[in-house]
Amino acid sequence: MKTKMKATRKSTLIILAGAIVAGAAGWYLTQNYIDQSVVTYKKTFEQERQARGVVVAAQDLMVGDVVSTQTAQIRNIPEIYIPKEAISPQNFATSLEGRQVKHAVKMGEPILTIHVSSVKVEGLASLLEPGQRAITIPVDSLNTFSGFLKPGNNVDVFVTLKDGDRERTAPLVQSLRVLATGVDIDDGIDDKTQKKYSEVTLAVTPIEATKVIHAQTVGDLSLLLRKPEDKSLEYDDYVTIDNLVETKQLSAPPPPPPPPPAPARRESLGFELIRGGNRS
Repeated sequence: MKTKMKATRKSTLIILAGAIVAGAAGWYLTQNYIDQSVVTYKKTFEQERQARGVVVAAQDLMVGDVVSTQTAQIRNIPEIYIPKEAISPQNFATSLEGRQVKHAVKMGEPILTIHVSSVKVEGLASLLEPGQRAITIPVDSLNTFSGFLKPGNNVDVFVTLKDGDRERTAPLVQSLRVLATGVDIDDGIDDKTQKKYSEVTLAVTPIEATKVIHAQTVGDLSLLLRKPEDKSLEYDDYVTIDNLVETKQLSAPPPPPPPPPAPARRESLGFELIRGGNRS
């Protein structure tokens, strides 16, 4: 009996010790969780309070407005609220200054890279690459694809001219960048006020310019729209009235069989009779 009571007391002590250990561990874990939560909250709170300067609109900026020191200013904004595409004051000159607004920006809002044109445009000449020239050619609604031709597109130029008594159509220059349609230049901003235009400005090399200029005096020019990634320049054939329509060459009928040979003439055997000087 005494042995049984001792065993019961021992089990009770073990259970009590386990409960104490479990309680201590629970308290420690709870305390540690609270401490970690407090640290995280303080860190987040400090980040919210920590601010840095970004470029914001000094006034409401409309599409087409130019970003400058008069239309933009620096404002300190909490780090956590700064968009990823925001521009720091150090990058203002290279990323924003002189560029046109593509999407309207409210006063006080950060000016992001997506809000402005991708290139800094200072007139038509700024769009030319080294060695290029700009040439303007007259066009009609057919050549502009009913007005769907836009600055930045790539086109091929074909010419139709007299070749003796026949007309010939052939590629003149290929893969030319459209710098402007009318007065709308390739600045990344669609000029919605321009309804129609009668001329297109293209970027060409000097030798391409001479071809286009001369072709205008001897023939009619046509523009063909091409995808920007299409770099192929393989087409160098031409078309006349002779090869305008492809026709299959019909094979000539086989010659008629030769006529059968004439039967051999049999010579008669017998005597020749002569009467009164006449043969019979």
